[in-house]
Amino acid sequence: MKAIQPGIKKTAGTTVEAGERWLGSWFASQTYYDARFAAFDTLDNQTIRMIVHPHTAGSTIRLKLSNLYGSEQVVFGSVNLALSNKDGYTIPGSDRHVTFERKSIIIIPAGREIYTDPVDLNVSGAVDVAISIYVPQSTKTSTWHFSPPQISYIADGDHASDNSAEFFKQKTHSSYWVSGMEVLSQGRNSRVIIALGDSITEGSTSTAGSNHRWPDLFYDRLVREKTDREISVLNSGIVGNQILKSGPDVGLPVAGENVLSRLDRDVFSHPGITDVIFFEGINDIGLGNATADQIIAGMRKAAVEAHTKGVRIYAGTLTPFGNAAYYSEEKERVRQEVNQWIRTQHVFDGMFDFDKALMNPEAPNELLPAYDFGDHLHLSDSGYKALADSIPLSLFEG
Repeated sequence: MKAIQPGIKKTAGTTVEAGERWLGSWFASQTYYDARFAAFDTLDNQTIRMIVHPHTAGSTIRLKLSNLYGSEQVVFGSVNLALSNKDGYTIPGSDRHVTFERKSIIIIPAGREIYTDPVDLNVSGAVDVAISIYVPQSTKTSTWHFSPPQISYIADGDHASDNSAEFFKQKTHSSYWVSGMEVLSQGRNSRVIIALGDSITEGSTSTAGSNHRWPDLFYDRLVREKTDREISVLNSGIVGNQILKSGPDVGLPVAGENVLSRLDRDVFSHPGITDVIFFEGINDIGLGNATADQIIAGMRKAAVEAHTKGVRIYAGTLTPFGNAAYYSEEKERVRQEVNQWIRTQHVFDGMFDFDKALMNPEAPNELLPAYDFGDHLHLSDSGYKALADSIPLSLFEG
């Protein structure tokens, strides 16, 4: 079986016409299995229904399915798409069967990712999409995305095509094997922005099912004010992620590969990419015990790589974490040094002062209480909105 690679112009009998191209509409970075966070070690004769929030609108879509960290092939008995209603229900009449090379049973070899055949379904940012996968035999959930603000639903047996959620009795805050959704576009005047970050970018403490992650809220602003453009803001955030160390290096496999290792796959592989918002480093300080010089060197490498690819890249200052579990005065000094460099450097194409937007003026090393989720590190819904609102839209006009 041949896996389809990003950027290719044909998919299973469908030719991309002149002027058309695939654009990313939704994305989830895949990570290593981590038993402390995964609700399911295996799925066996079960259906998982995952809810995704598309950005770029279109009437022809395809999925990217991943078995990146699997040691064995995975077999899907059926895969279905439908417009999401609520609580695991889907909108009747919107159900579409998904195939790969025109076959209903989809097999993904270990360590591979594939694109499905195109599917006719009108999608937009107005309605979420439900992706239902029936797993007929015992299969390890080794490739996944831990996503606290999104709910997935589990049913025993094959219920991939059911509009009802009656049989979906179990819930989890994770998605499995689905890494992306792309739409076929005319490709005119489009902008694909990658939000590269950790749990704050992933939106791990935003209200479940609300799409209040800051990349979603920033996308909403762009759409309201740039209505003549095709825009998507793809979320490449991973809980616990670092610039320099991968999750297993610090005993946290769910944190995935480090930024410098995942740039090609999670950032530059997206067709139509124009910009990157780089917002990483706080976990390098808190979990990785990195120095300011080490973090800055990693940021420089990422910026240089983006420019080599012809992509604009912007840096966000590191937000306050006073009183967080891994806070110390020494680590605060590192954060201040990194932020000072971000504010004065000329390596990135610009910077966003997220620190200033979210800090408590009376205690600058702490989040403003209204923006604090409660652990003094992560954000409330109001904090995610304040972060998204602090990004100047003028930088995304050209």
